[in-house]
Formats: sequence, structure tokens, C-alpha cells
Amino acid sequence: MTNNNSQKTFLVFNTSHFGDTLLCNSLCQNIKKLYPDSKIIFIVNKPFADAAKYQKDVDEVISFDKFGEHKSIINRLKFIINFPYKRADYSFVTYRNNTNSLFSRLIFSKHIIEYNKKHIYTPMQEYFVQLLKQITDKPISYVPMKYEVTKELPENLSKYFDADKKYVGLCTLTTNIQKDIPVETAYEIINRLSEKGYTCVFLGLGNQALQYSEDLKKRGCKFIDLINKTSIKELGSVLKNCEALISADTGVMHMGCAVDIPVVSVFYLKDYVTQWAPDGNLYKCTVISENQTAENICNSLETLLNSGLRSADEFASRS
Repeated sequence: MTNNNSQKTFLVFNTSHFGDTLLCNSLCQNIKKLYPDSKIIFIVNKPFADAAKYQKDVDEVISFDKFGEHKSIINRLKFIINFPYKRADYSFVTYRNNTNSLFSRLIFSKHIIEYNKKHIYTPMQEYFVQLLKQITDKPISYVPMKYEVTKELPENLSKYFDADKKYVGLCTLTTNIQKDIPVETAYEIINRLSEKGYTCVFLGLGNQALQYSEDLKKRGCKFIDLINKTSIKELGSVLKNCEALISADTGVMHMGCAVDIPVVSVFYLKDYVTQWAPDGNLYKCTVISENQTAENICNSLETLLNSGLRSADEFASRS
């Protein structure tokens, strides 16, 4: 093990999904705390480059386009040949990923720290941080993700928001239909929040989300429809303009935590809670893994908003 705090180069590999990219931020913050003169380079799946770019303590982002430009073996070799940080001090391969593991070796990283399948039931955010135990004996901290954007929005998005109104983000769809909030539940959530003076901001991407929003409109729901209208950075800013977020188990849920707003996380698959649910000791959040009714979701949101706590630091310091 080493505790040398001289300038070092750290590569963080996570070429998976949106939420996975955000969850690596606690690791990045700890690296910078332990090695303040270090340079942290995040290698990320190209569609989620902005999920890494605005994270606290990430110095540079390198995009790996695994389903596009870098899909072929030839272009992967070019990626390695042109990689600017050969012989880096450390490569963190945060998931079991043969490609990233091989890359780390082919660029001659001095130390390679890899995913250990023995810890599959540890919360993923905590697990990423614990990878540091392989290189240092110094204390490490389980800290909140921080995605550093402002509330400022471009005109095409700012036009939806009025300073004298209150907004709640709503994200109902995931990549797994078993984790999705049913449209009937979303309909009731939107109406209940409207009765309490909140306007819902419907968030998501893809044709399925478009169809879902159209279904809600046909039922007479009134909400701000931002399906397919935001970049990742803009999503962060939109959420900062909201009082809170209600979300299924997906990357938007983690983004809500990372921009430090209250989040009600709705889980329909209990087996996913341990690894993927936000930690109530770090974030202003409530996790619902049973009784996923609109009434319970809205009551949980009201309780969260009425707690008087408005920042992750306040939540972490609760007695």
C-alpha cells in the first residue's frame, strides 16, 4: 500500500449507464481528498460523458463510444494507441468489465484496481469508495455525489418555469418494465400534487416515454412535458428548479440526489434496494419498496418536504 501524496494520475473506468457513472463520484471525491494534487480522468460511455464532466473533483473526461466509433477492434486499438494517459499511476475498473480491464493493461497502468465479485451485495456507491482500501490505509469517507450545475436554463427550457410556482420532477420509466411506475399511479400522483399546488415536470427519454406522456394527456393530466427535451447537464439544472423529485429506480433518481434536492425513490423490485437505493444518511430521500400507491408516494413526499432539512449536509448531521 502507498500513502504518497505526490502528484498522481488516476483513471476511473465506468463505461456502463447513466446512474452508474454518477455513483462513481464518491470515489472521485475521496481520491482528490487523499491525493489533492492528483489528476482524475474519467473514462465513460460516450452518451453519458456529461454525467461525468460536471461531477465534483473530476478533472477530465474521455469518451469511449462502445456502440459507435469504438465498436470495432481496429478502432479500439486506435483508442488505446491515442490514449493520452499511458502509464497512469492507478486505473480503477469499477465494474467487472473485460474491455476496461484489458485497456488498463494495454496502456501500462502501474496499478489496476478491479471490481471484486465477493462484494456484490454492498451498496454500489459505497463499494466504489471501498476500492480505495486496496491502495491506502488512510481513512476514506462515504460522501454524497455532487453534480455541479446551476439552475440557469436555456430559453427553450426556462420558459416552462415561473418563479412564483412550485415544481416536482417525475420520472416513471426505466430500462426494465418491472421497475416502472404504472401510468395509472402516475396519473394519480400528478393530480394529487396539483391539488397541493405543485406542477409536475415529466422527465425521460425515448419513444416509450413519449407514448407514456401521451397516455397521461389523453387521461386529462396537466403537466410540463420535457420528454426528449433535455441534455444530461440540462436535466441537472431542471431538477435544481424543482422542489423535489419522484422517480423510479433509474439514473434520474441518482441525478436528483447528486444535485441535492429531496427525492422519493420508488422501487418495485426489492432485491434492487440494497445495491441501488439512495442512502438516507447521505441524501434527502425516502425509499418506497412496498405500498407503492400514489397516496403513499405523495404523503412521503410531503413528509420529506416538511422535514425542514434542505441540504445533504443537514441530513448527514442529523442526531
